Amino acid sequence: MSFFGDVDRAQRIMKHKNLTGYNNIMSLNLNHFLDKVTTPISFGEMRSYQIKRYFKIFININYIFGFLYAFYFYIRSPRTTQMFERRLWAFECWTILSFYGLFIYLFFLEKSALEEQRGLYRFSQIQAREVIDASVEKVVAWFKFLEKNPKKYRFNTHQGIEVLFGSLAKKESIFVTRETFFGVIIHLKFRVTKVTNTQFEFEVMAPKWLMKMGIKGKFLLVPVSKSQTILKLMVFNETKNFLLRVLSTLFLYLSPVRLIVATQIMKEVRFIKKQVEE
Repeated sequence: MSFFGDVDRAQRIMKHKNLTGYNNIMSLNLNHFLDKVTTPISFGEMRSYQIKRYFKIFININYIFGFLYAFYFYIRSPRTTQMFERRLWAFECWTILSFYGLFIYLFFLEKSALEEQRGLYRFSQIQAREVIDASVEKVVAWFKFLEKNPKKYRFNTHQGIEVLFGSLAKKESIFVTRETFFGVIIHLKFRVTKVTNTQFEFEVMAPKWLMKMGIKGKFLLVPVSKSQTILKLMVFNETKNFLLRVLSTLFLYLSPVRLIVATQIMKEVRFIKKQVEE
């Protein structure tokens, strides 16, 4: 066989291998895509976390549509001619909401157990977290730099920190911030309550109505490896008055305020992550 015949045969073999490899890659990509958008029972290897996620989505949709269905017929049932049926539909609405509440309770209970928190404590706090590609020592060094330059803590909705008494690294120190929520500037006053190598805790002193609710905040550093650290920022409240505890729960955790606070503290941890890694 001539040299050109060998070359032609070699080219055909390479073309066949490339085409086979391309088809295998396309098959893997298609299976990977189907594994994401469908249940793992039909495509690919079964994964327990996916089954749990789809089950939770199904339960949420089932309860919500079930309640809307029952509530629709409750509204449509006239009081004068169908009072008995109306009460049955009302009882069904109450039953669905009760079981849905139990489902949500168990869901947060599981989350709390996985994060080593007791009861519904995870629900009664607002938390933001980021993984910083730096050691704990480097993150602590950045916070020490912030202690000497508190006005450097500034981004679009946070206008820096001003220390009124003491320093940020000392307990009982007082500092104020100016933060923007939907274009409205709010002045907040804080008192440092606890400082360790990996924890910085503070409580609100002003406005007074926030202080009465016992609203507090806490920075926490959790080492992952020599080059990674988890930064957590939590907002929670502690008060012994039962009425204030109920009001603070409704205000802080069961209203749009939760979303506003969560957005702000998420910006803070992302800002710190960016500053430390740079």
